[in-house]
This record gives sequence, C-alpha cells and structure tokens, in this order.
Amino acid sequence: MRPHPIAAATAAALLCAALTSCSPEGEDPLAQPPADAAAVPDTAETEETDPSQQEQEEPGEEFPAPVGWAGEPLERDGEEYPGMDGGVGGETVTASDAEELSDHLAAEEPLTVEVSGRIDLDGAVGVGSDKALVGVDGGAELTGGRLVVDGSDNVVLSNLDMESEGTAIAVRGGAHHVWVDGSTFAGGGDSSLISISDGADNVTLSWNHFTDAGSAVTIGGDEDEPGALRVTVHHNYFDGTAGRHPSARFAEHVHVFNNYFRSNPEYGVRSSHDSNVLVEGNYFDGTRLSVTLGEEEPGNVVTRDNLLVDSEQPHLLGEVPDPPYAYELDGTDGVPDMVTDEAGAG
Repeated sequence: MRPHPIAAATAAALLCAALTSCSPEGEDPLAQPPADAAAVPDTAETEETDPSQQEQEEPGEEFPAPVGWAGEPLERDGEEYPGMDGGVGGETVTASDAEELSDHLAAEEPLTVEVSGRIDLDGAVGVGSDKALVGVDGGAELTGGRLVVDGSDNVVLSNLDMESEGTAIAVRGGAHHVWVDGSTFAGGGDSSLISISDGADNVTLSWNHFTDAGSAVTIGGDEDEPGALRVTVHHNYFDGTAGRHPSARFAEHVHVFNNYFRSNPEYGVRSSHDSNVLVEGNYFDGTRLSVTLGEEEPGNVVTRDNLLVDSEQPHLLGEVPDPPYAYELDGTDGVPDMVTDEAGAG
C-alpha cells in the first residue's frame, strides 16, 4: 500500500519524541532534515556549531502539501487563505470511541487526531477547522455514521476505512481546503459516498478506493451557484461502482486525472449545469460510458490521454481551462497496477 503522508508524518513525530536528543529545543518535531544532510563524524574533535545557526541550516517540510485544488490559495469575503496544513503544528491526540473523536474534532485549536481499530460513529460527526484525522496502525475503521465538514477549512482526512448506509463524508457550507486521501469507502445506499456541495471549494480526493456502491462522488447540488466547487480527483480506484466518479453540477473547475475505472455499469464522469470538467490520463476498463453530459443541462467537458477498454467513447462539449497548479501526469497504461496497489486504507 502507498504510505499515507499524514500518518507517516505523525509517526515520525512520535518516534522523534521518544529519542532523548532527536531535535534542538523548539524545533518543529515534524520537520525533516534535508536529504543531503551530512552525517556527524564520530569524533570528539568535531567543530562546535552555534545551536541557533544549526537550526537555520536544517529546515524541513512540515506538511506534505496535497496535489490539486486543496493546495491552492483562495480569497473569500476579503480573507486570503494561502493553502492548507491540516492539524500539523498543533498537538497530536488519540481517540478510542465516538465521543472522544467528536470532542477532538470539534475543538477550537489545531489538532492531529489519530485513530486505530474500529469506532461506531453513531450518527454524524462534525469536523472543525485545522484538523487532521489520521488512521494509524493499519488504519481506522469507521462505521455507523458519517463525517461532516460544514463550513470548516484546513481539514485532512487520511487512511480511513468507512462503510456507510448513506454519505460517508459530506463537505458543505462553504467549507474549503479539504483533502481526503488514502481511504476506502463502501456502501452509500441511495447516496454518494462523498458529497461536495453548498459552496464548498478547494478540495482534493486522492488515492481512495471506492467499492460496493451505486454512487461514488457528487460535486454540486440544486442550490449551488457558479464560482466555487473547485475539486481535484486523482489516483482513485472506482472499483465496480455504478456512476458519479464524479458527477458535477455548477462546478467552477473539476480536474479528474490518473484514476482507474473498472466495471462501472452506468458511466464514469458526468458534467452538467455549466460545470467545467477536465478528464485526462484515466484508464476506463469495462465502463459503459466513459464521460457523459447532463441530458437537460449539459456542462463543459474536455478529455485527453485517456485509455478506453470495452468502454464507449466520451461525449464532449465546450472548452475547459487547465488548472493553475503543477501536477505530474503518470502514464495512462500504468494506472491500473499503480492505483490498485496503492489506493485505499491500510
């Protein structure tokens, strides 16, 4: 499985804390030394270095920034949001049951919340701003409810295994800078497993596994207006799910790249209600219709570099701009092996 970046970062921090001289006092425990840092010579005559100067010479990346819209700056209501770092910089805590998890996720301060094993959510659990919810020790199994990111920003949800009778994760109420990464979703009933709506913006869904569901991802609702709903969907495994991978309405920009679609009986991607959707470098295998348009209110959709196996050609319309962020497109023919090996919780 693919190493989950947030889980790896927090595990490194815990290891660091266990060592007696892991880092200088005051240094961020998540900071990593540069790759070319020289080893300290094993000699008593080593030249002494000013501690403050040593810290300046050993900067480290505090947070593995998401690829896509979740990492892009946003200006809203006169406020500028430069990007995201989840709960990194705050305390790392653990949760062992639904009540403890809910309390941590509702806290005002930044937190990284670590969860392992199984927790019955017993309904909807709200996720506040500046939070990273991370499955550790093989991941976290969350059942019996859903996570709701309502109006919050700077949120990471990583390495979770969720089976839900309805929507597993709802991002709404103008929430922004939300990253859902390396997780597994199943069920959903008549609802999509992930719903992004009500003015939500700057969201990335990456390296997730969707299975045993009729609907995977819905972007936009009947009440949404153009100007928000910028979402990146990359390196996800849509494993036998019927449709909505995603289905976009009123979306300002949706970028779907390097995903693996397998045995999808309805369709892969749909653009409607003036959405702008770019679909590139995806592998469609046994997807009845790779890309389609809304019947009554079609959106714009552009495709390129996709590979279709036993899948109908896409329906295209209009023009869609390239996203403003940098990203690396993997070769389409290698997507099935890469994604099936690395997507999902674990």
